[in-house]
Amino acid sequence: MRTYILPGIAGLIGAIAMAVLTLLPARMQMFRIDIVRAVGSFISHDRAHAYKPGLTIHLFVGFISAYFYRWIFDYMGIPLNSGTGLFMGVIHGALVMLLVSIFILEHHPMKRYQRRGFMTGFSQILAHAVYGFIVGTILWLAGSPHHW
Repeated sequence: MRTYILPGIAGLIGAIAMAVLTLLPARMQMFRIDIVRAVGSFISHDRAHAYKPGLTIHLFVGFISAYFYRWIFDYMGIPLNSGTGLFMGVIHGALVMLLVSIFILEHHPMKRYQRRGFMTGFSQILAHAVYGFIVGTILWLAGSPHHW
């Protein structure tokens, strides 16, 4: 049975895990990392109405990124599994951390999201590592990439 949706499903599951990882510390009042609202308020310019657009964008990018992971590893001839997914997630997180810091946080319309610290970057890398691990594991457990 051929399915082309599996990477997208894996990406959605990984994106949900990422959202939980970045929202949980803020909910527990450990430190303030609210990536979903930061992205949403960049568009809405209003924190109160930022969650839905932020989550929509986050889930959409998570869906698409899994296909990108699959394409990269197919192109390089390297199997996508838990370990390679984790590695790709760390690289992905480092790139996102840099790009978000440069293009979004520095130009964010809300001052609250212009401040960032070590934990913001660390949480981005950690969350993306978990995303990559989840995507790699799901696709690896599903079997051969030639079925996709």
